[in-house]
Amino acid sequence: MELPWKSAGTWCRKGQAFCEQGQYDRAIECYDRAIHLDAGAGAWYLKGRALTSAGRYQPAMESLDQAIRLDPTSARFWYAGGRALYNLQQYREAAEYCGRAVELAPECADAWLTRGHAFKGMGRAPEAIGCYDQVVVIEPGRIEAWLARVVPVLECYDRVIALDPRNADAWYARGTIQILLSRYGDALASYDRALAIDPDHAGAWYTRGCTFAALQRYEEAIGCFDRALVLRPDDDGAWYNRGRALQSLERYEEALVCYERALEIDPENRRVWNNKASVLSVLSHYDQALVCYDRELLIHPENADAWYNKGLALFILGRYGEAVTCYTRALEVDPAKAGVWSTKGNALVLLERSKEALDCYDRALAIDPNDAEALKGKAMALAHLGHSAGAARCYERLRRRPE
Repeated sequence: MELPWKSAGTWCRKGQAFCEQGQYDRAIECYDRAIHLDAGAGAWYLKGRALTSAGRYQPAMESLDQAIRLDPTSARFWYAGGRALYNLQQYREAAEYCGRAVELAPECADAWLTRGHAFKGMGRAPEAIGCYDQVVVIEPGRIEAWLARVVPVLECYDRVIALDPRNADAWYARGTIQILLSRYGDALASYDRALAIDPDHAGAWYTRGCTFAALQRYEEAIGCFDRALVLRPDDDGAWYNRGRALQSLERYEEALVCYERALEIDPENRRVWNNKASVLSVLSHYDQALVCYDRELLIHPENADAWYNKGLALFILGRYGEAVTCYTRALEVDPAKAGVWSTKGNALVLLERSKEALDCYDRALAIDPNDAEALKGKAMALAHLGHSAGAARCYERLRRRPE
């Protein structure tokens, strides 16, 4: 009978504990003890992973191949082998191992990603892109996959340009990929090449404008959008982005004209309704801003920021009860916004509902203990309720909070 503290499972658990501490050599010793007692697939797999973490990829492959031999139906074994092979720069074999992993477990995003990297290492860009596409279908927020996806595409356009340097569309597409990689200077150079070949390339003028806007070079951005709109006067995106650039320059009346033109073309563009509402609020046209927020929320009722901004407009108009309703809707969507809790508290105090306001301020301070607005509001609510000592403590906290 095997004593429990000498079982293979115990040695594996001990090895995993050492791995978590980064003590891979000691972990490998434990896995060896486990394999000596019971040469199961799991122990070989764990040893292979520990060897991979230690950067010893060839011995890792030997262990992982043993695990696969004992259990060829395990997707994680094949994936781990593919990772080790990729680190050995054996890209063809890595793609094969990860391919077997995704056959067994099609939802394994990590295996698709490593397979894509392996194809990229072999210079097989279309297959790499196909793998990265699978990753973002499974995990749409996987930034690594999005970035990895655009690099092979960029390489494809580089090849096209090498063969046909007068291809304006290729230069334009190359610039668009470079924007995704935040390589704005390179993107501008690509758009300049496209426009030198085809001065009437509306897409290049538009994306060149977006690049200047990202660099906060708004006057230059507006010039590009103007050129794009001469060529494509019904481009609602160009009108919208021209409006944003003008708004950034505090040229609000001109920005409004752009947003109105964009909405004539596409009345369902909620981004335009939001920006139009923001400009109207800056110009103190709050009733008109409310109409815009309502249109935006009709299109996207789960937009917490729109509910909050609508609440602010109502608050300024003295319609505190309606403002509270908007803040409540915003917090139903995103309860982690300290500022919304504070502002809701302020509206409740003005409605003489100070006890409810206190709960809002406490919720805000639980998220951000140094929220000045919440501390001031809580002090005011406590004072209204006759709790002068509590109000004084809030003011003291406010005085001592870090700048």
